[in-house]
Parts: sequence; structure tokens; C-alpha cells
Amino acid sequence: MAKQAGLEQLLVEELQDLFDAEKQLVRALPKMAKSATDEELESALREHLEVTRGQVQRIEEIFGSMDMRPRSRPCRGMQGIVAEGQEHLEEERGETILDAAIAGSARRVEHYEIAAYESARTLAQQLGMRDAAQLLQETLQEEMHADRLLAQISKRLAKEGVAQARFAESETAPRRNARAAGNSRAGGARQSGGRRAAGRTASASGSRSRRSGGGAAHPLIDHDEIRRWAEERGATPSCVRGTGRRGDTGMIRLDFPGYSGEGSLQPISWDQWFEKFDQQDLALMVQDTTAGGEKSNFNKLVSRESVEQRPKTRAAR
Repeated sequence: MAKQAGLEQLLVEELQDLFDAEKQLVRALPKMAKSATDEELESALREHLEVTRGQVQRIEEIFGSMDMRPRSRPCRGMQGIVAEGQEHLEEERGETILDAAIAGSARRVEHYEIAAYESARTLAQQLGMRDAAQLLQETLQEEMHADRLLAQISKRLAKEGVAQARFAESETAPRRNARAAGNSRAGGARQSGGRRAAGRTASASGSRSRRSGGGAAHPLIDHDEIRRWAEERGATPSCVRGTGRRGDTGMIRLDFPGYSGEGSLQPISWDQWFEKFDQQDLALMVQDTTAGGEKSNFNKLVSRESVEQRPKTRAAR
């Protein structure tokens, strides 16, 4: 009996710890969601906020089944994880890097909670508290589902970060080379005369402009242009699994063979893709070729409002 009493006390302490942890998250998740720039990540965080509120109620129900008033005690572990996450929000980072940091912080939260809920559920099972164990199991499943979704988002954000870094490098490398060439020509101009040097510099400027144009990103809104660009690269219309509900398509993406899908994307029709595209007032930023002249798969969905004021740099095909 003494051992059982000790286990019951341990379960109560676990529940008090979780009660405080969940209430901390109810305060922290809105800040994380507001700071996220990735649509899928923001949606996942806001959805989990509602799930977390339900988890708080489950703990209250368990305390009630034990004829106890719900009480919390400071959860130091969650305090540390939330504080680290807040540090990420205060640092100056690019959008994709910030989103990756937020997703990583959210996964740390889930891993902490998964371990805590597994421990509490096991104690409830050993104590014969079937209803409490079932409630804890339901929450545990929710936390595991959230972690799987965040893992998919984290992987995608990491790939996008690498793609954007390569794109930025392809944009800056020609400019660095052009500056170096310009400096070399300028030295020759001082020796050979201003008029001839000016002619060479003007010619180099035109060549540099043509090279930059090949690798520049530009927005697409026209359905036919988007479909043509995608099909030339073997990309197909897709949506992120688990993001749509009750007939809603969810988060749309372009799936490139052997690159982005890997179980996180499912195919949809172009009609479904474009319906969501227009509903969300989106535009697709694309790059036709890299600065080196190779076909580029770089693309990013952005708000249409953010690009409709941009001057058009390409004639419609």
C-alpha cells in the first residue's frame, strides 16, 4: 500500500507538472504562430493551440476523477524550452531560417511532452486508473501526431533554405565576377585611353545585364504560364498531407520528382490547385534558369499583393 501511495503521489506531481507546461504553451504558441512566415507552419501552430486547450481540460478531468482540485507546480523543463524559443524570435534572421528555428523549438516542446505523457500514462495504468490512462493516451497520440507534422515541415524548410541559399549565390556570383572584370578593364582603360575603355565597359554592362536576367526570379499568376513552367520540369500539383479538412485542399505545393514529396505530399488536380491558388490570392515566384544557364526549379508561393506592384521584367509568352 505504501508503494501504491507513493506511485499515486508521483502521478499527481506529473499531472501538476503537465498542467503548468500546457498553460505555458497556451501563452507561447500564439507568439510563435504570429512570428512564423510559412503558411503551413503557422497553421500547424494555431491548430495545436486549440488542441493544447483541450489537453488542459483533460488534465482537469483527471484531477476531478481523483477527487482533487486541479493544481499546477512550476514546470522548469518547459520554462527552459519556451525561453530558448523566445530567443529565436528576437534574433535577426531570414524568413526561412526563422521558420526553421520556430519549427525546431516546437519539436523540442513535443518531445518533452511525449516523454512526460508516456510516463504519466504508465503510472495510471499500473494504478488501475483506466479512465485517466485513456485520457493521457489520447493526449499522447495528439502530441505524436503534432511532432510528425512538424518533422515534415522542418525537413521542407531546410530544403527550401538550401535552395534559396543556392539561388542567392547564383545571383551574386555573376555580380562579383563582373565587378572583378570591370576593375581589370578599368586598369587597362587608364593605359589605353578613355574612349576605347568606355566602349568596352558599356559592352560589358550589356553582357552583365543579360546574364543577370537569365537567373532572376519573377512572379507568375497566369494559370497557363504556371502549368507550363511546372510541366517543363516534371513538377505536379500537390497538397501537404493532413492540412486540409472537410473538402478543403489544404496547403498547395509543386512536387518535383525525387525531391520534395517523400510522403509529405499527395497529388491533386490542377483545377484543385488553381482553385486554392486563387482563393489565397497567391503568386508563384519562379526562376527559369540559374545564372549559369541551367534550368532552375526554384519556386516559392507568396501573396499576390506583395508582387502586383512590381514592374514587369518579362513579356508574357
